[in-house]
Amino acid sequence: MTLTWGIGIFLWLAWWLDSLLLRRDLEAKQEVERQLQAEIIRLKKRLNIRSQHLDHVMDAIQEMVFRLDQQGMVMSLNQRAQLALNLSKDLAFPQPMVMLYRDSDWLESFQLGVEQLPKTTDLPKLFIKERVYLPRLSSLGKNQGILLCIDVTQQHQLQEQRKAFTTNLMHDLKTPLTSLLGYARSIESFYDDEEICKESANVIAQEAKHVNALLNSLLSVEQIEYGGSEGASCDVVPICQHVWQSLEHDLDDKDLTLNLELPETCLVAMQAADVHRIILNIASNAIRYTEEDTVIDCQLLDHLLQVKDAGLGVSEKDLPHLCERFYRVDAVRSQGSGHGLGLAIVKETLMRDGGSITLKNRHKGGLQVSITWPEVD
Repeated sequence: MTLTWGIGIFLWLAWWLDSLLLRRDLEAKQEVERQLQAEIIRLKKRLNIRSQHLDHVMDAIQEMVFRLDQQGMVMSLNQRAQLALNLSKDLAFPQPMVMLYRDSDWLESFQLGVEQLPKTTDLPKLFIKERVYLPRLSSLGKNQGILLCIDVTQQHQLQEQRKAFTTNLMHDLKTPLTSLLGYARSIESFYDDEEICKESANVIAQEAKHVNALLNSLLSVEQIEYGGSEGASCDVVPICQHVWQSLEHDLDDKDLTLNLELPETCLVAMQAADVHRIILNIASNAIRYTEEDTVIDCQLLDHLLQVKDAGLGVSEKDLPHLCERFYRVDAVRSQGSGHGLGLAIVKETLMRDGGSITLKNRHKGGLQVSITWPEVD
């Protein structure tokens, strides 16, 4: 009996000790779990803070920026991207890129770039509304990527303008050169026919003048791109008077009346040759496109020169493009006059030196050209 009680007490003590040890072990594991949970919470907070800091840095960037995960899902984007894509501020993330930009060919290139991370990849251009962006996909740490989209709209437009410039230049040179060659062969074939030779020689002279004028304009364009008027100044008033005096014969041929209102002096921060070229171009256009027996107004006041003719004006669709290189309205192009560089030279020369030009149709008919001259410091 005593032995039985002794064994029972021993077993109870063993159970009690084992329970105590298990309880302590469980409490230790629970404490470790609580510490792990607290550490996870702290890590999540640090990651959130880090992500917020990163998003703030992205917002400070003036280009479109997207933060991506390993699968190419958009985790966040900066304010510039939000405005460019016209996205709601309440949009939840992550979002697949297809929800933000829907171009199958571009998205295919984008996905290939994601698969090649951490290698940096230059993606095809993005076209959003009227803007053009050049995107580059790079790694951001081990598990994220960043898509930086640089606005290259201006460079893209310049490239397109240069392409158009070259194409139009080839066309504008080919046409008169073909005519020159044709009439030269006519003289060669009919050298004994005085009338044909005289007519051919006259056409050759006209086409040669056209080519010469085009080359002079191209030289002016070259001077605009590589020249400048830093430190230069001149008086617009005597230049304006001289230009209109040189055009008196053209005014008389169309029975045009000139109303000229000029101050005593007006100094501008430009070279005299550039000012003369600008005024001559505007004045010649006013005479060329105004109706006969009408009035041309030319007024200079506070560095603002306005020339108003009484022609047919310009269609509203053509008006914004008149100062583009080689741009000519259909009516003018069909007449074969001009080469589409005059107003472009005027605008680019003025912009280079800090001036500007605006064109608008008059209510009474005709065109009003307003030139703001750069003032001398």
